[in-house]
Amino acid sequence: MFQGCKLGLRDHDPERVAAVRTLSTDPLISRVPQDWALGRAWDSDILENDILGDCGPAGAVNWLKLMLIAQGRDKVLISSDDAEEAYRALGWDGTPATDNGVVLLDLMEYWTREPIGGFQLDCFFRVGFGDASHLATALGFAPLIVGASLTEACMTRDTWDADAAAGPTKGGHCYLYLSDSPGGGNGKSWGQTVWTTPPFRAERWRECYLPICRELMPMGDAEFLRLMDVAGKL
Repeated sequence: MFQGCKLGLRDHDPERVAAVRTLSTDPLISRVPQDWALGRAWDSDILENDILGDCGPAGAVNWLKLMLIAQGRDKVLISSDDAEEAYRALGWDGTPATDNGVVLLDLMEYWTREPIGGFQLDCFFRVGFGDASHLATALGFAPLIVGASLTEACMTRDTWDADAAAGPTKGGHCYLYLSDSPGGGNGKSWGQTVWTTPPFRAERWRECYLPICRELMPMGDAEFLRLMDVAGKL
């Protein structure tokens, strides 16, 4: 399945992650199933993540691609070149010696300072993925970017469940989480869909962020202001 694909997420600092502003679910709570890929053509571009440890930048590019499709702006070209540019900005010099992946929070903070693929974040929020309602509420606004600790079993299957969560850790990985329901949700990793169950999420997810890019979020001004209110930004 994913054997031979490269992992590229470096260890996170739990205290630093905990300090990121968290999306609040008060007063908005949702458990409505949401799927950002539903009815949209699947993009299987692996963004060089099979040969480079650029899963973080690849996750950002995948987010941008999906949001552009949701906006009807799929003619805007974003590619592996944009992922590579962000990877270089975060320390890769084009050689194997520095192909060591990224710290996901470094990537998210970089994205608020500099555009990736021509689009810069207004801000981002940490998502409390231990709370199913919190996760579903966040996903209602946009797909989420996840940092997880994968096992060897994860590399051999596209269902990441309790069985896949068991066993030794192979390495850190960033991927896009684009759908959610009470039984689990689909993600996008290495150009393919991966089904993530709540037990896997509880055991193996380490970070989860909601990117905010006003230009790309398919909502009116009132909805955006409500999001900012829910997020505690007003």
